[in-house]
Amino acid sequence: MKTSATADLAPFETAALVRAVSRAPSVHNSQPWRLRVRGADVDLVERADVVLPWHDPEGRDRLLSCGAALANLQLAAQALRREISTSFPSDGDVAATVHTRPGGAPALAELARYYAIGRRRSYRREFAPGRIRDEDLAELLDAVGEPTVRAVVPPHVETLAELLGFATRVFRADTAYQRELDAWTAHTFGRRALGAVDGVPEAALGDAPLPAAGLVRRTTPVPDDVRLAERLAAETLIVFCTDDDTRRAHLAAGVALQRVWLEATVHGLAGSVLTQPLHLAGFREHVVARLGLPGLPQAIFRCGQPVSAAPPSPRLPLSDLLVQDVPGGPR
Repeated sequence: MKTSATADLAPFETAALVRAVSRAPSVHNSQPWRLRVRGADVDLVERADVVLPWHDPEGRDRLLSCGAALANLQLAAQALRREISTSFPSDGDVAATVHTRPGGAPALAELARYYAIGRRRSYRREFAPGRIRDEDLAELLDAVGEPTVRAVVPPHVETLAELLGFATRVFRADTAYQRELDAWTAHTFGRRALGAVDGVPEAALGDAPLPAAGLVRRTTPVPDDVRLAERLAAETLIVFCTDDDTRRAHLAAGVALQRVWLEATVHGLAGSVLTQPLHLAGFREHVVARLGLPGLPQAIFRCGQPVSAAPPSPRLPLSDLLVQDVPGGPR
């Protein structure tokens, strides 16, 4: 007989975990994860079949996405009054395993972030004028929760604008990259007409210039460096840095990013993520050297006051997110 200390997850608890993970942000809304429930343990399985050779050739953003899903999984388990610990296999397709056991009520801050999961959207538009309040920014930075991740407000926006402007022009002219992005865009008469449950909705992209654009398309306006610096200075930017490029570092950066994003949602703020320029060869090294960042940048988060509602992205059916454990198989 199982004791309460090792009670398996009930079906309703599993359903709550799956729903939370399904709402995590991911590169091109590719949702590169699955869940495997084993008693009181939950494996977050990385989907190696989700491949973006032009945007994410090393799979770094795929792991960042899995890290965001892991943050949601942890919050959902805590909301179910489960104590949690997390382990990270060194190889295989399991990105992380969340071990749960019956526990007490979560902290109010964790519960608030959990309830923000369903409200979070990618806001690829211009924000209302004015940066967020210093006290709000402090609470966002406090939400990082990962000791190996340093979240910093980037200095020298003029230099950052110069670097981002260069990367934007490169990607806008890259035919192969644009073809891949177009394939992941849920056009009204494209992927969506075919019943797409992933990809980026056309309505979510808009026609704004950088930094609001997020994903650079052929038609994305490219402001000059001076104008782009003014736009960057008017927003609140947070760069997530790690010491190295290990699998564990990418997952940790994704967890930290999602926790900050959910905290921003709690504060009534909107946000979106820039990773596209960070995949340009040599770009991150230039950013580190010229901005004096405390590590390798994994993602740039922009946030502010929204001026309109952002549409939700399509999602895979919840039933597709669960994989069955094979007796005697790999764990």
